[in-house]
Amino acid sequence: MYFRREIFTLFTGIVALFLLSALENGAQKGALTTFTGRVIDEAGHPIAGLTIVLVPVQDGHGAWFPVEINERQWPDDPMAFQAETDAEGRFVITDAIVGPVLLGLFPYHKPEAAILKVQIGDMFLYAPEESWGRGIVFSVEPGERIEDVEVTVRRFLQLQAKVLKMDGNPLANAQRVKFTVKQLSLDGEYEGRTGWGTETDAEGNFVQYIPPYVGGPMFYFMSVTCRDGSAQLDPIVIRPSDLMHEAIFTFETPLIPEVIGNVPRRFHAGASARVGGGLDAEGVWVVNPENGHAYKKIRFSGVEDAIAQAAKEDAHFVTINDAAEQHWLERVFSPMRTLIGLNDTAEEGQWQWHNGEPVTYTNWAQYEPQDTDNGDEDYVIMMGDKWIDIGPGDIRWRFISSVLLEKEGMSQKK
Repeated sequence: MYFRREIFTLFTGIVALFLLSALENGAQKGALTTFTGRVIDEAGHPIAGLTIVLVPVQDGHGAWFPVEINERQWPDDPMAFQAETDAEGRFVITDAIVGPVLLGLFPYHKPEAAILKVQIGDMFLYAPEESWGRGIVFSVEPGERIEDVEVTVRRFLQLQAKVLKMDGNPLANAQRVKFTVKQLSLDGEYEGRTGWGTETDAEGNFVQYIPPYVGGPMFYFMSVTCRDGSAQLDPIVIRPSDLMHEAIFTFETPLIPEVIGNVPRRFHAGASARVGGGLDAEGVWVVNPENGHAYKKIRFSGVEDAIAQAAKEDAHFVTINDAAEQHWLERVFSPMRTLIGLNDTAEEGQWQWHNGEPVTYTNWAQYEPQDTDNGDEDYVIMMGDKWIDIGPGDIRWRFISSVLLEKEGMSQKK
């Protein structure tokens, strides 16, 4: 099956190690598993206040995916057995745990550190470079006691930032702020660039943890963008031993007003659609100047709900007729785990578009489409620049984040 590297990064590229034969196993069905240890940094100092987690996972054809616990709703972080480290870096997790689990850190989307290695008894488990420090997968049995585990992590730089408008007032409660950092080694040989979406609080503040790109001191070039404005800092040198930095970003020009409430939003993306990096427009109608059709990305809450919302707006799930339209959608909406209108719900293997148009173009990922032992896969999602068929029985179904809608009759403004 096809997976883009940036999707499901929690579970791809992670070493899977099964400890069933390596650890003593006197397990009895239904017994509680105990998992204890401590978290230290590279110098051996204990780290307090980190959330250590065991995330139940299952094999997803070469990648590990989370398993729902007690049918609870899916939050931003996967369901997990977890504990916070105390002043000595120690943690204790005791619960009815069984099967493969990911040993990692929360919060996943803004981690404070990366796992480098884990010592369990006489075994040393190292997180490979391609795992981005997310953790290590292994298997446990009910009743096992896995004790005195030592988890070594690399702490990230904590940026405590304040964002000010041109008039000096804080950019309060802004929900669409992008923070970007470029890291450059002092000799200019190594360079990395990373960006995060973030939000400011009532005082215009936000906190971001920044992983080091290399092990030595580096130049940091930091900026924030919001609406039509951007603010940059002068470059600074950050060393690996620097764990906290305060910064103030000030916009030099007024920002366009933010759209509030239910005010209808519509914009046209002819030239804008060609801007590198994509707009990732969500919740607004965007007109494709090539065909005059309007498109909108909405949040996914189920197929029936999406169909009802499309009908309410006199629209349908998107139909993609050629490579040019595919490319335009990629640039404007950055589709990841995004449902489109192609389906074979009426007859297995007979693909058709939601609006009834004939299928004249497809863009399947390698080995797609195909059904698995998880049931029929009658729907299609965009994973960046490729299509994957999927169904409710597939564990990836729960990761669908959005739906693309399309309608005619919204010509571009002159």
